[in-house]
Amino acid sequence: MSIFRAVMSSQSTVGAARSLGISQPAVSNAVRQLEEELGFELFNRVGNRLVAREEAKVLLTESDAMFLFSRKLDDVAEDLKENRVGRIRVTATPQLGHTVLPGAIQRFLAERPKVKVLCDVIDSHKVIESVDAQAADFGLAIALEPELSDSLKMVLMTDIEMVCVLPAGHALAGRTTISPEDLRAHPLIALESSARLSPMVRAAFSHAGVPHRAAVEVRYSETACLLVRAGVGVTVVDWFSASTLRNDPAVVIVPFRPQIMVNVWAIFPKARPPSRLAYTLLEEIKNGINALMER
Repeated sequence: MSIFRAVMSSQSTVGAARSLGISQPAVSNAVRQLEEELGFELFNRVGNRLVAREEAKVLLTESDAMFLFSRKLDDVAEDLKENRVGRIRVTATPQLGHTVLPGAIQRFLAERPKVKVLCDVIDSHKVIESVDAQAADFGLAIALEPELSDSLKMVLMTDIEMVCVLPAGHALAGRTTISPEDLRAHPLIALESSARLSPMVRAAFSHAGVPHRAAVEVRYSETACLLVRAGVGVTVVDWFSASTLRNDPAVVIVPFRPQIMVNVWAIFPKARPPSRLAYTLLEEIKNGINALMER
């Protein structure tokens, strides 16, 4: 149909061939084949020109809507091919949802204005539930078991360490590392026992023979860091959460010893492979993680 419309516009097979970037015989053959399929002639041949008959004019008018629909369909197919259209649902724990995810989404959408991202920052167990129920294309979480269930696929993104966050003027701020023994006499802002990172920190204190006494307990690492910034005490959290304050002169971040390494996972439903768009966003997240850890 595109060849027919080109011939109608240029009124010659030569002009149509030039506009379409194909040979003139190819245009002539296509017009002849269309006329044979229809069972009637569309053009009168006058020298090198093709003069449209009334049937051709009617066909052109009636084909407008079909042609526009076909072009729209081609545009949608091209957008899908180039990952420029669609929708992604992602869930993440605060450690990732408040650090690497915003920048990754910004870079991802900068070249894809037709894509919609649904983003939810929730507790780790809800991340798992949302992916398992296929309510999210993928999830991001830390400190999980390598295999949660038969229905989930887990991809290791990186490992991060636990660090101690202190007020800038704290007596321990000049240390190169900080241990449970160092923290014995200082107000501790701890993650509540239900928090996924909490058992790791408590185990380190127990192994060192130091009581794990919390002056304040919080649910989220980000809250603990903000309390440190306010001068309430010190905390031991994951490096991602602490990194939100790495340029803040009010706090100091010091490696915690014994070293506690935490896995960072991307979680997918096994029953439904992620879309190409989802994989593209995940690649942006990986780039964001690498850039953040290189600073």
